[in-house]
Amino acid sequence: MNNIPFSILDLVPVAAGSTVNQSLQNALDLAQHAETWGYNRYWLAEHHNMTGVVSAR
Repeated sequence: MNNIPFSILDLVPVAAGSTVNQSLQNALDLAQHAETWGYNRYWLAEHHNMTGVVSAR
């Protein structure tokens, strides 16, 4: 059986009552875990004009 290379695509959402800084810290934490869990890649999504998404700012 072949291994399928999985990746993570993260929008880096800003949860209600949270801050952009905390959201970026959460993204860093997820990226570090993804590496230890064996994911192939960690992607940051780029979106424009979306409230509540760090990459749209």
